[in-house]
Amino acid sequence: MKPETILDKIKPKKVSLSRQLFLRPYLLEGIIVALLVVATILINYKMIKDGINGKVDLKWHLTWIQHFSKQLSEGIWYPRWLAGTNYGYGSPTFVFYPPFVYYLGSFLKLSGLNTQDVVITLFSLALFLSGFTFYLYGRNQWGRTAALLGGFAYMTVPYIAFDIYWRGGLASVFVQAWIPLLWWSTDQSLSEKKWRFTLPMSWTLIALTHTPSLLVCAIVWFPYVLFSILNRPWKAVVKTIISAGIGWGIASFYLLPAILEKRFVNIEVMRGIWGGAAANLLNFRDIFTNIDKNQIVYIFSHQALVVLLLMIIAFVIYRYQSNITKKIQPWLVFILALVFIMSSFSEFIWNMSPTLQMLQFPWRFLQIFSFVGAVVFAIVVQGLLQLPLTPRFLLSTVIIGILFFNFSYSYKLSRKYVTLRNPGRGSIEHLSHIVTILEDPYTNKLRDVEEYRPILNEDPSSPPIPLQDQPKIAVVSGEAKFQIEEWKSYYRKFTVTAEKSSKLQIRLYYYPAWHLYINQKSYPIKMSKDGSIELQLDSGLYNVELRYQWTLAFTIGVIVSFLSFATLIFFNRNVGRSPHILKQESI
Repeated sequence: MKPETILDKIKPKKVSLSRQLFLRPYLLEGIIVALLVVATILINYKMIKDGINGKVDLKWHLTWIQHFSKQLSEGIWYPRWLAGTNYGYGSPTFVFYPPFVYYLGSFLKLSGLNTQDVVITLFSLALFLSGFTFYLYGRNQWGRTAALLGGFAYMTVPYIAFDIYWRGGLASVFVQAWIPLLWWSTDQSLSEKKWRFTLPMSWTLIALTHTPSLLVCAIVWFPYVLFSILNRPWKAVVKTIISAGIGWGIASFYLLPAILEKRFVNIEVMRGIWGGAAANLLNFRDIFTNIDKNQIVYIFSHQALVVLLLMIIAFVIYRYQSNITKKIQPWLVFILALVFIMSSFSEFIWNMSPTLQMLQFPWRFLQIFSFVGAVVFAIVVQGLLQLPLTPRFLLSTVIIGILFFNFSYSYKLSRKYVTLRNPGRGSIEHLSHIVTILEDPYTNKLRDVEEYRPILNEDPSSPPIPLQDQPKIAVVSGEAKFQIEEWKSYYRKFTVTAEKSSKLQIRLYYYPAWHLYINQKSYPIKMSKDGSIELQLDSGLYNVELRYQWTLAFTIGVIVSFLSFATLIFFNRNVGRSPHILKQESI
């Protein structure tokens, strides 16, 4: 008599065979999700237990979550201007920074979480999604076991740990979760197994999450798709590229203003951060001389060593399964291309391309490098599972060792810096600033990044520096009295009684989305020497209004987004009704 399995024991005896077959995959997927949740907790346990460490960019993300969520609560559906930053001068932050993660953070704040717990939840969610989307990408290619172990390898790659615990890259770490989704939807599109609905949405997610990562993915994705013409129909390649274009079109409400309005702010300063892109290229001499001092060099060396070990295992597997080389070879070419673009050998390319220089750091390609390394890991695991018992057991110890090798870096880095809930005797970087962000964010005490400040007419190379505790309105010259009636994020109203010709300075940075109305008539806005708005009035009584409105670029972007989404829906419905598709589904 055949013994009952665990699945048989947990289901009612009278369930039909068809229902058992239906339930079994869902139970397996549920177990896999539970394992990924456990892995997320183990990897990010230090942050979950002891809080954030306040490193590098985290102070900006904390500030943005606070003010983005506050303005959402005011009824501003897309807070592009953060009115309370730069000590009250404001900043067009979300004209240039994608909003997706901050909508998520605002939703979590509505659930009752404080800002620190919101950030911890977001980092944990990004970590979980990285493993989950990698599993989705690989389960049909390599099987559930190999895809799940590949997901664990991806979750523990050093670059993700670096992004979470040192850079505080709240938005960029989410792109690690979208990269497997992008490759899965691309392969589906090229194979024409399903219509290209998920591919546009993958690109939209990346575009609305992190702009430098969007550029990284685009640079790598285009050659990948173009080279696929060697073994795919050219029509499938063209349709795939068009599908990607639809995804970028859907994100146009963000992308178009970010591109067309950058001339109004100090965005070019990004090219010179940390010495510029050329200064941050990988030099292979550093692997032998600077590996202990430079985290990026270590991360690259760590991942390269893992790939090398995987190649040795693949060589052993080749003796039993010659087809493993066919699976791995394209990804090895991919890895070599990534190594080249990150290394000093590609300096001439970076020097020729102002667009590439806006990435600031060539090592941003470690995002893709980490993904490709996890893919090679999964392929090797798939081959290993088909080996005879003895070599399978021996090589499995190396695979487990690689997972622990990855995890050790996350473990050490997460415990290297003191945290808000458990500082001990250490000091937290930016502590006073972070405490202000968390406890008193709305009283004009917070700055914002300098690249989003206005460009001064007299000195375009130098952004203005906001001054703290400045009055909302100041009389610079002449004689005038004023009365503030409303002072909201997107709307300011006050009356001015000028005894004689007077100049007023308003604590509000110039930006073309702001429109000035005096006695219900539109007037041009002038920028003062410090980047704020100034107002010259003759003697008299005036009702003054400042309104933040849609710019032309934003209006066009919204229209393009709507048309792109409508195209996606229309095309999807038509393809779904195609007799060819219906015939395939009936089979």
